[in-house]
Amino acid sequence: MIKIYLISFFSALGGAAFCTPLAVWISEKMGVMDNPDARKVHAFPVPRWGGLGLFLGVVFAMIVLLWFVPRFDVLLNYRHKITEGANVIGLLSLRQQFVGIMMGGLVMLIVGMMDDWRSIPAIPKLLVQIIAAYVAMMYGVRMAGVALPGFGFIEFPLWFSQVITLLWLLGFMNAINLADGLDGLAAGIVSIAAGTFLMVCILQGETKVILFAKQLKLAAILSAAVCGAALGFLLYNFYPARVFMGDGGALFLGFMLGAVSIIGTLKTSAVIALLIPILVVALPVLDVAFSILRRFQRGKGLMQADRGHFHHRLLSLGWTQREIVLLVYVITLLLSLATILLTVFKGKT
Repeated sequence: MIKIYLISFFSALGGAAFCTPLAVWISEKMGVMDNPDARKVHAFPVPRWGGLGLFLGVVFAMIVLLWFVPRFDVLLNYRHKITEGANVIGLLSLRQQFVGIMMGGLVMLIVGMMDDWRSIPAIPKLLVQIIAAYVAMMYGVRMAGVALPGFGFIEFPLWFSQVITLLWLLGFMNAINLADGLDGLAAGIVSIAAGTFLMVCILQGETKVILFAKQLKLAAILSAAVCGAALGFLLYNFYPARVFMGDGGALFLGFMLGAVSIIGTLKTSAVIALLIPILVVALPVLDVAFSILRRFQRGKGLMQADRGHFHHRLLSLGWTQREIVLLVYVITLLLSLATILLTVFKGKT
């Protein structure tokens, strides 16, 4: 499977590196530019539709795998019978999960690009995020339960499964979106997070549960593609950025990370399962939590932008954009290393 992961990674990297200039050209032709203002840190208008290049990079990788790697198609053909007692009540298909993830990602890309072009109010945008999450759930991407040591797998009631899956996906989407405040910041965090998810899926891939083993392989392939696309995009997005991923790119990447973690890194015991994806994106998650608390205390709208984020505070202290971004990279890498070590330690217990 390592060969498939490498093909996925390098195809997405090359696809994003090739397609991002096209996204820049389209953005400039459509006049979708991020203009400077008092809250923003760039001094000149920058194209905002870089997310299109990210999406096309991932799609290119999937096309390459579907056309030239028969083993990927075989993996997608896997189906698992869902039973209730002695009765088969349904089938869980990896192809359906794959389609659900890509469709949900496409929905988030489109609504994000529309928001970049003509600003969409917070409530309608949130409703579309909920729709995208339910699209994925309709295709089998959801937290069905938890594995507790000594108790086995405990299945959630359907309503609870849907609620926790929805909150999980919304959390990832908005964490990455709010982290996209400096050149290269969100793309770097996502590349590190996706790379970590890839390593965790590989380390956990020897599970004896066939369904989990197959899902981990699919999650690893998608993680490799997201990591590659983010790095390919970073060639144009690192300071000084020639293009921004915009809401389209940030929401797409956040959705992909959330979905991949559901079918991949959550396939272990309960506490470890929750810690793995949260640790990797701990910094943007904490930033989101403090932003919500800060706006609530000040009586502002929870979606209202401000300059109170972690990177804004460091800028006010005299740090440069490069210094802040590299600091966040180092912190995220350390958290990712802790995640990998946690996975290795868990595997030996």
